[in-house]
Amino acid sequence: MHRTPLILTLLALIVSACAAQPVVPTTPSPLPSQTATSIPATSTPLISASLTPPASPTTTSTPTSTSVPQVAATATSIPPVTSIYNPYAVVRVLPDDVLNIRAAAGVGNRLVGTLQPTASGVMRTGASATADGDLWVEVQNPSGGTGWVNADFLTESVSSASFCTDSRVLSLIQSLQTAMLKADDDLLASLVSPVHGMDVRLWRYGTVANYSPEEAAWVFQSEYQVSWGAAPGTGDETLGTFSAQPLPKLKEVLSSTYSLHCNDALDLALFSLQPWPPEYANINFYTLYKPGSEPYGGLDWRAWTVGVEYVQGQPKLFALIHYQWEP
Repeated sequence: MHRTPLILTLLALIVSACAAQPVVPTTPSPLPSQTATSIPATSTPLISASLTPPASPTTTSTPTSTSVPQVAATATSIPPVTSIYNPYAVVRVLPDDVLNIRAAAGVGNRLVGTLQPTASGVMRTGASATADGDLWVEVQNPSGGTGWVNADFLTESVSSASFCTDSRVLSLIQSLQTAMLKADDDLLASLVSPVHGMDVRLWRYGTVANYSPEEAAWVFQSEYQVSWGAAPGTGDETLGTFSAQPLPKLKEVLSSTYSLHCNDALDLALFSLQPWPPEYANINFYTLYKPGSEPYGGLDWRAWTVGVEYVQGQPKLFALIHYQWEP
């Protein structure tokens, strides 16, 4: 090993130590079960939302074993995580990927372990830092000791049984109904997860439009044209605003006598091989199902799956995915 390059590297790190600290995002949190209750009906502005699918955690690349110095992370003032919000679970990691655990905050640091896409029971130590513009948190490493992961790929872990018996989730769905039918942007913004935002998919395998609470606050008025992907059965690209495309289909279900089914995608698998995306495996959901009518042979049914994550113990909207009959 040559000492001169190492000394120069250390001097460069010292000079860069005064770099501006990035903004620290907030931390994630619990959801109800299979019921067949119905919610009666009650009586739309969007900022340019993030229109890309959930970002890859870029965790599969293994750093080289050369003497790369640890990437400096900025300590945050976030208080230690109390046991009430533990454990956590992996989220938004695709089935063929893993979430890397690193020796320190930042993708440039040494790999010390991995978490599988469906891993749960992840325990945080309470320590957090910012690096690469992201929030990183320290966790217990299944291989022993501790390590650091990008907090964007963790969510508060809640069992299906706890979720399906949580009356607050039913209240959340009722508030969603009110927000959509009345185009109440302030109400909708208050429901959206401040950690991961709300993923909206007009078509199961189409574009994922992600709305932060701030973006949801004017989604009903937005004139932004989203390319929602190819419509099932026709292959035609669907282009339009939130109010022109997802909203009418949401209203159709929410203004009907729909049934609620906790963590049950019903027979939607007939129209999608994986109705609930595998990268959402640790997110609980309700299916809101409007049955078809006799004049149309029942083929005019429509459904939405509503994903919910917990943020500091409070249920928040995580995802909305639409389904309809496909020829």
